[in-house]
Amino acid sequence: MTVHEIRPNRSHQHVRRSATERRILVALSHPSDRRSIEHALDHIGHTVRSTVDEVATVAMLTAYEPDVVLIDAREIHPAVTPLAARLRDLRRVGVVVVGGNSREQRLAALRFGADDVVATDTAADEIALRCANLATRISCGEPESSPIVEDSQTFGPLVVDINRREIHVNGHLVPSTKLEFDLFARICRTPNHVVTRIELIESVWGPNWFGDSHVVDVHLSNLRRKLRERCSAVDYWHTVRGVGFRLSDDLTVGADDRSKSLVRRAG
Repeated sequence: MTVHEIRPNRSHQHVRRSATERRILVALSHPSDRRSIEHALDHIGHTVRSTVDEVATVAMLTAYEPDVVLIDAREIHPAVTPLAARLRDLRRVGVVVVGGNSREQRLAALRFGADDVVATDTAADEIALRCANLATRISCGEPESSPIVEDSQTFGPLVVDINRREIHVNGHLVPSTKLEFDLFARICRTPNHVVTRIELIESVWGPNWFGDSHVVDVHLSNLRRKLRERCSAVDYWHTVRGVGFRLSDDLTVGADDRSKSLVRRAG
């Protein structure tokens, strides 16, 4: 299928998006997988388009404005392709990776920032439901007309800019994926309380998500590494074994206490 052979699903009849419409873009290379997932998504009432052409996929990210894009595992493992890198930069587009058959492939997809990853032999109707849940969560998370009350949060050297979805340490921008930012922002929202893994999952993936809760640890571990590249003297959060996470004392104590704490640690 070439860029000129993009086939709209029969459910996509109107250019204007309704309030409840969810759009899925299937960019899988295997024809039978692509068709079966299209059919399953169409069966539950979602608008679907598909293509195997990378140029067409990139173009449709703007023209079609999908809520969720399905890509092959080969797009992120063993190396991240330009298409996958483009998807990672889009904050409001969910990514589902199909073909994570090995633990290495699944971990690579999660480290990349995928919202979900499934094996090749996963039933099409299950994949469709996973996409539906993800699309609903993303659509419900779109900013409304009401203003955001809190623009940013500052904890010592750390600034979490909610509106711009950016994290800065000592004035330096720390790159983060959509999931990394959402998880860390949720922890920062209640800095003196432990946020459980279940609370993080429901906040970021939604209440209908199911899977290994340690996916949270994978994304936070990736972000911790990036933060420490900017300032290694700070413990950004504490892991409460078997429960969840809370912001570290390095960030929540007063400035004088923080300085004394870091001096003691350096000594």
